[in-house]
Amino acid sequence: MNRPSETDNSETAVPAEESAIPGLGAVRRTLPIETRIDAEQVRLLFSLGEASRWTIFGAILIVGLTFFETAPVWALPVVLTIQFIAQIAFDRVRAGFRADPDAVPNAMKWAHRYALVTLISGATWGVGSILWLPGSSFAHEIFYILVLATLVMATAVSRANYPSAVAYYAIASCTPVTVMLLWRAEPLSIATVVLAAMFFVTAAGWTRRVNEGYREAFRLRFENADLVERMNRAHAASEQRRRDAEEAEARARAAMQAKQEFLDIISHEVRVPLDGLRNMAMYLADEAVNDTQMKIAASVEETSQLLRRLIDDMIDFSEIEARSLELKPRSFNPAELAAGIVRLTRHQAVARGLSLELDKGIDLPPSMIADPDRVKQVLANLVGNAIKFTYQGGVVVRVSTLKTPDNETLFRFSVTDTGPGLTDEARRRIFDAFAQGADARDFRFAGKAAGAGLGLPISERLVRMMGGHIGVDTAPGQGSTFWFILPAEPGGAASYIASLREGDEPVRQREPERLLDLDHLYELEQRLGGAPITNHLVEGLERILAIHRQIEKARTLRDGEALSAHARELRLAAADIGLTAVALVAGDIDTALSHGEADAAMHAVPRLQQKITATWRALAKAYPSLAA
Repeated sequence: MNRPSETDNSETAVPAEESAIPGLGAVRRTLPIETRIDAEQVRLLFSLGEASRWTIFGAILIVGLTFFETAPVWALPVVLTIQFIAQIAFDRVRAGFRADPDAVPNAMKWAHRYALVTLISGATWGVGSILWLPGSSFAHEIFYILVLATLVMATAVSRANYPSAVAYYAIASCTPVTVMLLWRAEPLSIATVVLAAMFFVTAAGWTRRVNEGYREAFRLRFENADLVERMNRAHAASEQRRRDAEEAEARARAAMQAKQEFLDIISHEVRVPLDGLRNMAMYLADEAVNDTQMKIAASVEETSQLLRRLIDDMIDFSEIEARSLELKPRSFNPAELAAGIVRLTRHQAVARGLSLELDKGIDLPPSMIADPDRVKQVLANLVGNAIKFTYQGGVVVRVSTLKTPDNETLFRFSVTDTGPGLTDEARRRIFDAFAQGADARDFRFAGKAAGAGLGLPISERLVRMMGGHIGVDTAPGQGSTFWFILPAEPGGAASYIASLREGDEPVRQREPERLLDLDHLYELEQRLGGAPITNHLVEGLERILAIHRQIEKARTLRDGEALSAHARELRLAAADIGLTAVALVAGDIDTALSHGEADAAMHAVPRLQQKITATWRALAKAYPSLAA
């Protein structure tokens, strides 16, 4: 009979089921807690009683010698042989369970096999009662019944983790004795059977309560372990965010310092040679003896002016972004300022066959307070862009006033052209840095671009710094009107301009640059819980890899339609589990195909494998239970 022994607590957790994902290695699926509890109970069931095998053989010898005078000589060897067979079967079941790679999900199968072996172990005492009790005295019968009661109580203790094993053992060991007592039909025998039945019912209830206690203890242990793991994971994610923030801040500081050094070099070392080049071009133009030399000198002068303007824009943009640009407001005449811009740029319009006119509003006040140099810079940018993107017709510069609902005065500067106009998409991003021009297509993937430069972004920031608002009214094929409004004095009409910004400011979206969307994963974990989130991530990774194989196949066959469909599917699957880098690359492939850039989309496919591998490493750090 197996007696309780010290429980082996060297393993505090049941291993999870492993699933191999190609290219990523082994990934663990966290099994349901009930399955883990069952497996831990079976583990304890197999460990209890393993060290008491020799004790049970000693008990058989003692009981057999007690019946030596009345039982056959061969009875004791028969009983010992049956118990020896049971011990061999127990050892084989234990070894099979420990060698099974899927022991956790298969735990109940092994427990059932163990219970079947208890039938053999219990039959040891059932056969013993058949061989020893006939012809024995009443005292010997009482002694044997007490031995059976002790054995049943011991097995209830050692096998309470699996009540079926207790029941099988009790039935196999006690049934022959019960039949013998009932066969006699004596009052004392019947009373003994009734008392034995009451004892078994009590033992069964006690076994059930012990089993429930074991299960509750295991449940608490696993829940605490899961909670600790989730807390560690949350701490690791928090630490990762902190390290990312520190690294980003360090990179930003280094980038700002490098940018400042670069701008200092440009400001001091490049502008001076450009000024010299421009002066030399003007000198060559004065000395030119034919039209060819005159055109070359004019081209050199124009190029040097464009480079000087680009450098000035870069420096202004950097100062605005660093918030180091200072405004110098003073009183000036807005009409005269606009007229000066028209005079300076009319030759550019004439050279392109365009007209350039100034329209001043009626009763225009003679003065306003702002930074005239910055107002001139904004207006010159708008006029220059209008001339650049207009191919026939002309440009009109207007200066007028308007009144707010609070009767405050605003100055409105506008530049209207007869160019090709802007689409809604281009209008929304026209004031972004390096946005595409009015009639320029967006070939992000092939590397072809015709940008409008920094003029409009700088203008937008300068107008905002002066307390104003800038916008554009346009439609494809109907020209454009770029306008900006400024208060008559700094700080005026602030509430009205703020309301314009809220209603007209374009929404600028930024694509996530990190491998994982940790906030999305945290929300997902809160909805699903610890174990389901692991399974959800594994299923998502398997789905992503399956889609990636389809994308590789479509790339090999150069099937653009299939590639686009699978890229969209991959983007949705990756976004579902917070893999932002994978979703971003898949979106780039789909966008490239929608722009007719098939070659660029094909070239972007290899990046998917790199992003999937890098994302897996980051995911394994955030969720250690995924790693084998």
